[in-house]
Formats: sequence, structure tokens, C-alpha cells
Amino acid sequence: MDRDEATKTSTELQRLLDGVELSDNTRRLYAAQWRRFAGWCAARPSCALPARPRLLVLYLAMLAEERPSASMLNVACNAIAKIHELRGHAPPTSHPLVMTWRRRLTDTCSHEPQRTAGLTAAQLRQIMAATGEELAAFRDRALLLVGFAARLRPAELVELNVADVVRRGEGIELLVPARRILIAPGHDPITSTPLAVRSWIDAAALVPDGPLFVGINRWGQRGGRLSERGVNLIVQARARKAGLSIEGISADSLHLGSRDERRLL
Repeated sequence: MDRDEATKTSTELQRLLDGVELSDNTRRLYAAQWRRFAGWCAARPSCALPARPRLLVLYLAMLAEERPSASMLNVACNAIAKIHELRGHAPPTSHPLVMTWRRRLTDTCSHEPQRTAGLTAAQLRQIMAATGEELAAFRDRALLLVGFAARLRPAELVELNVADVVRRGEGIELLVPARRILIAPGHDPITSTPLAVRSWIDAAALVPDGPLFVGINRWGQRGGRLSERGVNLIVQARARKAGLSIEGISADSLHLGSRDERRLL
């Protein structure tokens, strides 16, 4: 399955998910996890639907290297299983080989010590001060500030669309599943989330019905919707560029930031 076919299939399966009794948050998480799996398969290239059990084991092992929580690993498995069921295929997650490895990997994740720490307002301010004026810098400022201010997980960040951002005076309102998040301008322009988001949308000329955060190649050209892995790489790269140690810093550091720290921006 090539990338174009994977994208087409993901769009069709999104329509199927819309007809299933799931919470909005679960539906979007499943869609994001399936899109990542399909993209991974397309890059190999391998068939994502139906997926071979051994292929799924390789994929889960790759995910485990990123040290996710056991619950997130289970979400990935459940998403892949649900898509197979909706298309009339036997879920590869039911295969004994996959079940054995899934138990091993989730056990490993469950006993992995918590190594991710929440970012502080001071660290975020240091990161913002070290960004430049290239297109990727506009995106990364908006990405990190939205994640921190709204306490969004990577899966929620990458699912945001431009239409999910509504201007409210000098602030903005984020329309995320099951809730609305109001974000004020803040005390300092360098860490103003509304300003960063509006600047990014304008600089990239994003369309209302498109994704809010997209990939950008080395030539400054926009790509498709950003992946969760992409968010992690951006957070660590920006922290490193600001002179911070990336030990304990990941994409999850954004939503782990405390409410007291958010008030300092």
C-alpha cells in the first residue's frame, strides 16, 4: 500500500469510525493511531489492512522503544483491532503471537519508571527565546505553547484543525472533544499562546479546514498533518537548542506542566 492509497483508506475508515458508538475523544485517538500505523506500513512498504501478526509485533516493538504508557500501547492495539473489525477482517491482535508480545510489552511499559517531567514556565520561556523566525519556528512556538497552555497530549495536539481555533478578543478558544479551552494572551508576548497561534496560521497561510500543525521539510515546504513522533522530536530539539538537558523531556512534558506554572506565562 503506497502513501496515497494509505491516505485514501484512512479517510474511508474515518467515515466508518464516525458511525460507531464511541466517545469523541476515543474516536479521534483511534483515528490518530490508525493513521500512524498505516503510514508506518506504507513506508516499509507493507499491507496495513489486513495486517500480518508478525508485522504488528514489529510495530508494537517500535512503539515500545518510545516508552509510552501501557494504556497508550493498548489504545494503539484497540484502534488497529477496531479498524480490522469494521472492514470485516479478523483482528491481528487476537493472534497468539501478538497477544504474547503485547503482554510482554505492556508489562515492560507498566514497570518502566516515570522518566518524563513536566516543563516549567521558565524552561518554556527559555525555549521560546531560542527560536528563530523561519517557518518551522512559528509552528514550533505555537505547538509548544498550545500543548503547555491547554495541557494537551501529543495525540490531541496532532488532531487539532485550524477550525478548532476560535478568536475570543485577544485570547483564543480551542474546540477539543467534549470540552472548550479558553486561553488568555498571558503576561509576556514571547509566551503568548494566542499570538503564537495566530502568527503561525498567518505565516503558513493555513486553510480553515486543514490541520493546525503540519510537517515542514528542510526547504521550508509544508507537508501533511504532524505525527505524535514528530511532536516529540520537536520538543526535544527545541529544548536542546535552548541549552536545556533533554533528560526527562518529551512531548508529554507539555501536558504534565502544572497549573501553577501555566499561570506564570
